[in-house]
Amino acid sequence: MKINPYRRLYIALSAITLLACNPGRQQPAIHNGTHSDLKAYFEKEARLLQQSGLQLHKSVVLNGQQDSTTLAPDSTQVHHLLKPFMDVDINKPSLQDAYRTDTIPDLINGSSSVMFTAREPGTSPQQIILNLDREGRIATVNIHKSTRNLVYEYQQNLFYQHLKSIRITTLQKIAFLQPRELDVKVLMAPKN
Repeated sequence: MKINPYRRLYIALSAITLLACNPGRQQPAIHNGTHSDLKAYFEKEARLLQQSGLQLHKSVVLNGQQDSTTLAPDSTQVHHLLKPFMDVDINKPSLQDAYRTDTIPDLINGSSSVMFTAREPGTSPQQIILNLDREGRIATVNIHKSTRNLVYEYQQNLFYQHLKSIRITTLQKIAFLQPRELDVKVLMAPKN
């Protein structure tokens, strides 16, 4: 009986093809689900932050010029800092089926990541990544938005770590004008 010498190669290529077609667990975006309602999540985080008694150590760099300050977590400051996150609402009826949802479990520590990726390049934000702890609570949120055309370019990356830090980086370029780069970092720490 003669065995085909390319049989192992065919099996390996078939396995790779099957894995490439199904990266992680894919399903349509979970609208009105626990983790897709980011506005409600950040409203809750704002209340927690106001009640926490933590101080906010904020540093802002605008086109290379830096400024730092320490803030109390009053409702106005917290709302202003979390507004870019609250504005991300993928539960709008107009965005139904606009995102693909991938869930990637970490089998070692029990945590997981949920990624919402826009199906069309013009949908904003393009990607949201939620890192969940082993109990399924959101530990970090990463949001990427961008817009580009012949006259205008805008990129914004938002990062939030539950009651620990916020980072917002923004790049804006308008034809014939100087680009603007803004980097806002907020660290949350107990009062000294």
